[in-house]
Amino acid sequence: MQSHLRIRFLIAAVLILPAAFESVGLAQDYGISLYAGQLTEEKWEDAILPDADFTDATIVVASGSWTPFRFFEDKLSCELEAQIGKYFGDQDHWEFNLPIIALRWHRFPWNRYLANTIAWGIGPSYATEVPSVELETNDDSSRWLIYWYGELTFAPPVSSWELMLRLHHRSDGFGTVAEDGGSNAVCAGLRYRF
Repeated sequence: MQSHLRIRFLIAAVLILPAAFESVGLAQDYGISLYAGQLTEEKWEDAILPDADFTDATIVVASGSWTPFRFFEDKLSCELEAQIGKYFGDQDHWEFNLPIIALRWHRFPWNRYLANTIAWGIGPSYATEVPSVELETNDDSSRWLIYWYGELTFAPPVSSWELMLRLHHRSDGFGTVAEDGGSNAVCAGLRYRF
């Protein structure tokens, strides 16, 4: 019962916060993303190396994002994102992530030829069952963990579409939310900004 209340609270926050910020006239940038990736057996720092070992579990994620703040002449933005993920293969549960603190850097010297951004976000993660791949690669795991991501995007300079490369990570937070657990997926997908 308590987990249902947490999920309802997170959904309500995602729905109410944009309206609250819009009413005071803050920035309004939205995005819709779809990405997929393969889980690795590696720790996050080794997951993107060419010799990384992958599992037979795939995740597909749909997400919506909102940018309420921009700083330093639009060089840096703060985002809020809500995700729904579904696993296929060795695990088949659902995953819900809410990176509530996400920072994105927008300005690079080559942006007039190729628009790039780099982003990092963090927030809660909930799996509908304890992930079996996490149990295989760790001593233990939990439904509730910390979610964080690292992301690179590439786009034509004036396009609403972005190619995104993302490291999708669930973490025990060095033992703060669970004794052990976590996973990494190397992902790619598309985002549409409006």
